[in-house]
Amino acid sequence: MTLRLGNDALCIVHRGKHLDFLTSCEGGNNYVIVLPHQGAYVGDKPIEPITWGGTLSMDVYALLGDELALYELSIRDGRASYVRYRVNEEFLRGISLSGNGVSDVLSVAESVLRNYIRSSFMIYTAYLKLVASGNIKLPEYREYVRGRVRVYVRDGIVIIRETSGDEVRISLISTIEAVEQFVGVIMSLLRMSRMINDVRLGRIGHSVKTILDIFIPSNLVLGVKNSHI
Repeated sequence: MTLRLGNDALCIVHRGKHLDFLTSCEGGNNYVIVLPHQGAYVGDKPIEPITWGGTLSMDVYALLGDELALYELSIRDGRASYVRYRVNEEFLRGISLSGNGVSDVLSVAESVLRNYIRSSFMIYTAYLKLVASGNIKLPEYREYVRGRVRVYVRDGIVIIRETSGDEVRISLISTIEAVEQFVGVIMSLLRMSRMINDVRLGRIGHSVKTILDIFIPSNLVLGVKNSHI
């Protein structure tokens, strides 16, 4: 990726485990630019950084092996510096799934998800807030209704769904035996979304009481056929 700095240029080159920042550019390379709430697009043209108080700045995400890094790049008085952070699923917040760069964003999302699984142990959880563009059917899950909450249960995995206007809020809890289902459902939910408002791995957004009620059902729990989200 090439940054245009007036009459000069700064090239950002992915080296696998790190980024290089070079003043000598040899050809262009592709990148994905993510516009909050607008979409993700593949580009190859030079980019002009944001100017603020005499400082040029830009945030650059890079997948380095199995780690997603954020470089906060600043350029002032001809000198460039950066601060590098390790980031996870927070990069997905506020992403509209439109544009020709969506598949790249989803590929990074799956890498982050699998990295979470490698770093966790035995129990895996996630909380998603999405604007869905369609239904995801789960015919092999048992479905229950409790008020406005729908619950989908299968050996080793529980999915809790609640709808508020256009937004769908989903909590997932999985054991190690169902971890591939856990990954598959999350990626399917992301692919079927118009907008990703929030993703939190290692968290749930519904009460523990709601989850316990699944395993200790009362007469308020009603089974429903034709499971789907």
